[in-house]
Amino acid sequence: MTTSADFQALFQRGKRIDRPSMIVLWRETVVPRRAGFAVSRQVRGAVARNRVRRRLREAYRAARDAAPPGVDLVIVGRPGALRARFAALVAELRAALATIAARPA
Repeated sequence: MTTSADFQALFQRGKRIDRPSMIVLWRETVVPRRAGFAVSRQVRGAVARNRVRRRLREAYRAARDAAPPGVDLVIVGRPGALRARFAALVAELRAALATIAARPA
C-alpha cells in the first residue's frame, strides 16, 4: 500500500488485532493482498522507527504465506518490536495472520 488514503481507510474502518510488538489492521478487498507498514511515535527517534519498520517488513516476508489473499494490511510497530527477537516477531505476525485467515466466511 502506498497512498495515504489507503492507510487512512484501514486506520478508520479496519479490523484490529493487537499483539505485544505490533498492531495488525486489516480489511477484506477484491484486489490481491497488499501490505503497508507504520511505526508508532512511541518508538522514540527516527533511527529506531526505521529499524522497527525494516524488521517488520522482513518478518512479513517470512510470514506472508499465512495471510489470506484478498486483504489489505497495515502492520503498526510498537516499542516491543525493537527489543523482541526476530523469530518471536515472525511468530507473532504469523499468529495474527492466521487469525485473519481463520475468520468466518
